[in-house]
Amino acid sequence: MSEKKCESSFRKLILIGVTVGVISGFGAYLFFKGLEYSTAFVMEILFGADLPLEGQTAAEIAGWTAPPVVWLILPILCGGALLSGLIVYFFAPEAEGHGTDAAIRAYHGDGKIRWRVPIVKAVASIITISTGGSAGREGPTAQIAAGFGAFIADVLHLSPRERKIAIATGIGAGIGTIFKAPLGGAILAAEILYLRDFEADVVMPSFLASIIGYSIFGFFEGYAPIFGAASLVWSVAQIPLFLLLGVLAAGVGIFYVKTFYGTKAVFDRVAVRYHIPKYAKPVLGAFLIGVLIIALSYLSPEMMMVGLASLGSGYGFVQMAMYNMLPLSVLILLPIVKTVTTSLTIGSGSSGGVFAPGLAVGGFAGGAFGMFLHLILPELVPLASVPAFVIIGMLALFGGIAHAPIAIMIMVLEMTGDFSLFVPAMGAVAVAYMLIGKQTIFHEQRLCREEPEEYWDGRHTK
Repeated sequence: MSEKKCESSFRKLILIGVTVGVISGFGAYLFFKGLEYSTAFVMEILFGADLPLEGQTAAEIAGWTAPPVVWLILPILCGGALLSGLIVYFFAPEAEGHGTDAAIRAYHGDGKIRWRVPIVKAVASIITISTGGSAGREGPTAQIAAGFGAFIADVLHLSPRERKIAIATGIGAGIGTIFKAPLGGAILAAEILYLRDFEADVVMPSFLASIIGYSIFGFFEGYAPIFGAASLVWSVAQIPLFLLLGVLAAGVGIFYVKTFYGTKAVFDRVAVRYHIPKYAKPVLGAFLIGVLIIALSYLSPEMMMVGLASLGSGYGFVQMAMYNMLPLSVLILLPIVKTVTTSLTIGSGSSGGVFAPGLAVGGFAGGAFGMFLHLILPELVPLASVPAFVIIGMLALFGGIAHAPIAIMIMVLEMTGDFSLFVPAMGAVAVAYMLIGKQTIFHEQRLCREEPEEYWDGRHTK
């Protein structure tokens, strides 16, 4: 390549980074505020609950209250699922499900994303999450930013390769911005595309886009980490226990992946067999979630807590786990119930991300493991160490099933604002990553850049 051509390509990468960063920052902010206001209206005014939120102090979060009439969750969930399903079905069917995988598919495909997809994805996801669907905000943000990256590629008449870089940059910048984790988001853009590879060309524009998006988003929402600071205590003697947590995270992660895709397959088969319209599938999933939440709520106060924590992203209850405010019985059940509600929500066709629920599942599993160790080995694992197990459980599980161990590890530490956990985190995520093998939550990932196209079927089987 000539020097002139190299210089022109470099300038385009800079332009991609700056443009995608600006759009990611404002897009993430608008999506976040829409989700915040909608959730407050539905959960507080319609449902009557004051649920815990991430970032609250221990004193603030202790004042959370359950809804006075729990059965109201059934019409709220079903109404939200129907509205979301109708919007996706009539305006952009490709916005169904979790958006990160759709963005990865666009990267490995022709790089085309219809301009309406980001808007439809944002609206449908806000409705799903705010009405209690177990889904996250990162997938929609990734698809929103990637969609605008594709739009930029059209406007600037970029080459096919540059178009793909713009899409990947949007994935990293969107996720890094919404989670206030610019470093992890930038690396995620290069790491999440493959099972066993890394897209180096994406790194430079992604770094630029992530820091610009983070700066814009933080200007409006502040730069404090998503989760409130918890007192973290760990010792070198606990490192073998964190390695064991990596083993647990791998097992729970595989359960999360298989349950999710198994549920999706069941819904697809049922819809075909009984001629259920695509827009109605999410209602069936929402109905099952509502019945589960109501049944749990009538068993005991602890079971009601399990049910409520399985709604939405679950981040508020993860924050409670970081403050040691969840009993062991709740922590043990939450990874299972949260996996089920996430599978029913997104597996049935509702719009939302699998990132946040996956982190929550990992955090609850880590908290349960840490609390159990505290009960049997109180001198080695004091109560003050349990929050460290919550955080490392988050990053080990999702870093493994996303096949992005470096990016997810950095992102979670950015989200919690504590980098002192790097050493045990590295060990736990490495163990989980190796044990999970080719199991992945993102089925559109390729094995590596050199993999022949004709051997790829999108399900990691050859």
